[in-house]
Amino acid sequence: MGERERMLVLLGDLLGKIARPYRAGDELPVEVRDKLWRIGLPCGEQTSRQELIARLWARKRSLMAPMQQDRGGQTPPNAA
Repeated sequence: MGERERMLVLLGDLLGKIARPYRAGDELPVEVRDKLWRIGLPCGEQTSRQELIARLWARKRSLMAPMQQDRGGQTPPNAA
């Protein structure tokens, strides 16, 4: 598995953890915030889940675009 594929898996994992149902006021787990910082998506207590989801999807789409072109425009398989 190449670096791009590993990053796609990580992004899918993070999206799953951030987008899951949560109670109002619940903060992101420290482990999730640490992973976001490590991949260059800094976040704080005030960063909304919606903002993080949008940023993660933007990163995931940018990684998937070249793969989609390599496959002649076909939709790539799910990375998560």
